[in-house]
Amino acid sequence: MKLRHRIALAFALATTATMFASRLVTIGSFQRMQEYELDQGLLARARLEGNAAAVIGRKALEQEYDAVETDPLEQLVTYGALYRADGNVVADTPSFERAPSLREIGIDPASVRTKPRLFDFRYGDSTLRGALVEVVRPPPEPPLYLLLAASRRDMDADARELVAVGWWVALAWVPLTLALGWWLGRRMTRGIEALVGAARRVRKDALQAPLAEVASTDAEVLELRDALHEMVGRLVALIEIERRFAAHAAHELRSPLAALRGEIELALRRPRATEEYAATLRDVLDDTNRLIALSEDLLVVARLGSATTEDREEVSLRAIVDAAVATSLAGTSGREVVVDARMDPEVCVRGVRPSLVRAVRNLVDNAITHGAGVVRVRLAEVGEDATVEVEDDGPGVSAEDARRVFEHFHRSAAAREHSGAGLGLGIAREVARQHGGDVVLASAERPTRFVLRLPAVRARAIPPPS
Repeated sequence: MKLRHRIALAFALATTATMFASRLVTIGSFQRMQEYELDQGLLARARLEGNAAAVIGRKALEQEYDAVETDPLEQLVTYGALYRADGNVVADTPSFERAPSLREIGIDPASVRTKPRLFDFRYGDSTLRGALVEVVRPPPEPPLYLLLAASRRDMDADARELVAVGWWVALAWVPLTLALGWWLGRRMTRGIEALVGAARRVRKDALQAPLAEVASTDAEVLELRDALHEMVGRLVALIEIERRFAAHAAHELRSPLAALRGEIELALRRPRATEEYAATLRDVLDDTNRLIALSEDLLVVARLGSATTEDREEVSLRAIVDAAVATSLAGTSGREVVVDARMDPEVCVRGVRPSLVRAVRNLVDNAITHGAGVVRVRLAEVGEDATVEVEDDGPGVSAEDARRVFEHFHRSAAAREHSGAGLGLGIAREVARQHGGDVVLASAERPTRFVLRLPAVRARAIPPPS
């Protein structure tokens, strides 16, 4: 069901329910008001006639009803009866001939001595509203009880007429509210439907244009349009990044694969000596190692962001740096490299240990690759952060390369002479940012210095022994 239809139905149901509730309250209030006015009139007249009956007895009842009444209430009070203490009838009006006893009505005369009774009862085919009061006479005369009653016919007829009018109002109200609700639903969802239509018209070469064309006077629709426009913009950027990433990855994989194929084909062209085969296998092994290193970097880039907070733990940054430096030195392939590491402060960070080791290792690998043989690593604590500075004695980074040094697959002209796909620094920065920190190029001139910054975790205070 469309939103506009749900709005129309909800509006019609809510307004109809409100209308019915208000009608019920109105009818109930009207009935209570009429009943209250009738009760007050019955009590006032019953007390008046009770005083007369106390003086002259049953003749007062007969004489009162022989008179011609001009008051509308007194015209309604056409039933009257006088009872003894045992509940039997002493006298009644002509209209109340053969009046029922109090026992037949279900009234205990003793209960009337505390307060007058107001009640409904049946008399023949009619429903009457009665007021019963005690007629107090001087001792030793026994008390009498006076019942005055009026028919509820007119009062109930008014209530039934109100109910009938309510049904006619409901018959006209329901289609009216449905039409009004449909109009409101269409008015409220017009902007959303325009966005839906624009989203369906999105083309591959113009993802954002249809959304930007949607105009509306509703602030919510405009906010949704801008949010969708921004989201599509991010999707376009991500698609472009993925496209470039796939193209660069294919290019990087193609070179070692082509070299590997050429070396194997060359070795198979003619029989060779064992030494030649061994040399070819060493070249093949180098190319294979390049492919393995590249595939590992590609997997790291693809999996960045998958580590959750549950994977993180509190680790020593000094241990992270030690592990990274050891791994980097193990892959120097006989090069003479000196790593000067100074890690005086003991500081902890919270994160995924293998990811942090790889980030620091990539910085150290980059310094070893582009340096002249000396790499300096410094661990420090600056304010609320822990920092790892990696410095090399290489030629430095040009201004153009400094702007793109963290881009995936970017390599400077000098770096193309070395193996590698240009993923290491980008991976290090993304890992640091996932952990709430960053990697920056602090010095592009010689010596080149990269700084890894991570939020430090303060050591918890150990309570003294009890």
